[in-house]
Amino acid sequence: MSRMNFQRTMPLMYKYLRKENWYELQGYNKMGDNTFPNLMALLTGFNSTRSMSVCRPKSVAGLDACPLLWQTYRQLGYITAYAEDWGRFSTFNYNKKGFVKPPTDYYPRPLMLAVEKELKKVLVSRIPYCVGRRHYAEYIYDYAIQFTRVHKNQSTFGMFWTNSFSHNDFALPSSMDAKILEYMHTLQKSGIFEKSIILFFSDHGMRFGPLRSLDSGFLEERMPILYIWLPNWFRHKYPQFVHSLQLNRNRLTSPFDIHATLRHILELETPLTELSRPEGCPSCHSIFYEVAESRDCRDAGINDHWCTCHTFKSNSRSDYHIKEISQQLIDATNGYLVANNLTDVCQTLKLSNIESVQRKISLEAKEFESYLVRYEAQPENALFEASTDWNNKTQRIPINVPDISRLDSYSQLSKCIEDNIAKKFCICYDYPELMP
Repeated sequence: MSRMNFQRTMPLMYKYLRKENWYELQGYNKMGDNTFPNLMALLTGFNSTRSMSVCRPKSVAGLDACPLLWQTYRQLGYITAYAEDWGRFSTFNYNKKGFVKPPTDYYPRPLMLAVEKELKKVLVSRIPYCVGRRHYAEYIYDYAIQFTRVHKNQSTFGMFWTNSFSHNDFALPSSMDAKILEYMHTLQKSGIFEKSIILFFSDHGMRFGPLRSLDSGFLEERMPILYIWLPNWFRHKYPQFVHSLQLNRNRLTSPFDIHATLRHILELETPLTELSRPEGCPSCHSIFYEVAESRDCRDAGINDHWCTCHTFKSNSRSDYHIKEISQQLIDATNGYLVANNLTDVCQTLKLSNIESVQRKISLEAKEFESYLVRYEAQPENALFEASTDWNNKTQRIPINVPDISRLDSYSQLSKCIEDNIAKKFCICYDYPELMP
């Protein structure tokens, strides 16, 4: 869920967080395409490549050896919990092998799978929204409430993640606005706010669909929500950290900074110079220290395609080099499918239309021009968006295919493969509507 859509669809929660003096990071920018890389940056400090190579999520027991943050908390005596709804598409199980051993002290995935299997389900936007007589997400939040009550007098680290009311339908979060507010009041009345640091956050905004296709969709996708609650004892004991957090509310931050912050919480008396830095972003650090106002996306570990700091100017779609850029993007995408031996199941894409072109305005002198290009391909009017540079001398673009965004819903079109990146580019031959 994006910052903008949160304010739009959950006004009660938005008003509550502002009134209760939670700190919002308004410049919080995602660093990867979908859920997995963004959560891994937050939980491990790894970039996308290292997350796959070190944690090996597609290998059995690979994730069991992954240095996820809750392990560090557990080693220091914290009771840990991790719960997530929508079992088939959960973060560590969708096209991945999941955990062989429970990753935390409390891990209710078996319960969630049983609930989803045995109770009556009502699907909304192809997600199990109501399960039994409750919203699916309520099982997760109830679990969170029970976890905090049972271990009220102990140190705890819990992560409670929900997908079922926000992932596929940008309007659906409104149905949970009052309920989430009720959970917040329950935590507040139980005294949890008096001793806990709490993060209320998302991983990204809408990646496809009508909201993403708007002019504001670029920001909708890239700027998720992140609010942080600091208990009064923390505010009084560490006023310098609170001051830095106030300054950072309007500055560029990323999941790498949140990883550094969660590690910093375990050693609050350690000076900044002695704190460990995220491997994926050595220049990132705890948000309890001031982030430079001049910081750019490179400093925050954010790839250029996901960066929201650019200034754009509309460009003609009919220019020769724009047509060449779009065709080279299509060629590179088809080349990716060939390189991954997917041409037997995925159709070859053909450029059909250039939807829009925006040139990135830069104050630096460069040998190339940078563009954000939105283009359509056949079959199925597949809609893509890519950031790329154009070298006038070589008449070529450098390609990073995984960073090309797909703006229309494609889950039903790419069921024949499991690779998350290739799914964005694959139109299966056996898709029912394509059969003769």
